[in-house]
Amino acid sequence: MLSSDPTAARALLTGRMAQGGERVLAELTLSGGALGGAGALAVGPERLWLAQPQLLGGPSVASVALSEVGAGSCRPRPALLGGCRLVLEVSGRAVRFATPAAADEVARFLAALEDARR
Repeated sequence: MLSSDPTAARALLTGRMAQGGERVLAELTLSGGALGGAGALAVGPERLWLAQPQLLGGPSVASVALSEVGAGSCRPRPALLGGCRLVLEVSGRAVRFATPAAADEVARFLAALEDARR
């Protein structure tokens, strides 16, 4: 079973960002898929970072330069699921994430992302 502890994903991202010389400007917990697990997104001054659970081993971490990240949007998920669906344009493609966060928290994350992109 995948780890459903969002604190672990956020801690991993913070550590990897520090190793890369970046600091966290904003972070957002992500919901797991059908197999469970929790991930996280984080915005740094130069990159967008993602930690996602893997079936075997620890979570994987990836990052992309903010110059590759476009607009983002947030839509509420059905009431039964709660949270929001976050859509980010990355390298010209729409990438979708689910988050348990409320719309106002996602809006703050998107605002921090937009500020960092400038």
